[in-house]
Amino acid sequence: MNYLREPIQLKNGRAECIKIQTNDQNSLTRENMIELENILAEIDKDDSIRAVLLSSDNPKFFSNGIDAENILNTPREKLTAEMGQIVILFGKLLSFGKPLLAEVTGYAMGGGAVMTLACDFKFMLEGKARIAFTEVLVGLPLPISFIDKLKITVKSEYLNEVCLLGTAYKAGEAREISLINETAENKEDLRKLVLKKLDEVMAIAPSAYRRTKAAINKEINDKFESQLEFTKSSFEDPKVVANLLEAMSALKEKRRPKLT
Repeated sequence: MNYLREPIQLKNGRAECIKIQTNDQNSLTRENMIELENILAEIDKDDSIRAVLLSSDNPKFFSNGIDAENILNTPREKLTAEMGQIVILFGKLLSFGKPLLAEVTGYAMGGGAVMTLACDFKFMLEGKARIAFTEVLVGLPLPISFIDKLKITVKSEYLNEVCLLGTAYKAGEAREISLINETAENKEDLRKLVLKKLDEVMAIAPSAYRRTKAAINKEINDKFESQLEFTKSSFEDPKVVANLLEAMSALKEKRRPKLT
């Protein structure tokens, strides 16, 4: 089972915690991302569940992003679909109609940062946890929909640093640039903040929340299909593919990649 679903009962209703448990690094494959999409679609239709929390019990990783071993074993003709699924998952998370919160207690790198960004409210543990959009560091152009969401999330003076350098931020640094909403020094205090926010968002009329959230993300969602083509076209560039495979090999072999 790649995700553990746990109910959370609060004063203003019932929420569900989805804990990522895909492997030792909580890395992502097309298959397990589709599984998460299906879980969210099921929850979106269930009126008894008012909100969702994305979390992890992994002591080091919220999610370390795309699975390197899986990418290296993916046939070339299936690589575009495999890599493009994170963009599709991002769109599904953005269009999810109920309150969606992230509780980041470990590394949220690449795809892990993408999932966090798509959430309405984001909480992060101080200490060893880090968050970074590492796509450029593995030779990949950052998808347009990610950039559009970052434009309305992080402080404008940090946008290039986040997108072009793949900078890794500690919790307090991420809060300072508005990538994260709130932080806490320990897991107990972090969960208290999360539960307080869950109860707060569940006090809002679901129809009002859904339509307002859709309005916030309307411009991104309206352009989503055309922007997905940008990602697909990236994998028609042999250099992009070569850099990706080199980066995944380097990650597996624990060395610095040689990108061109």
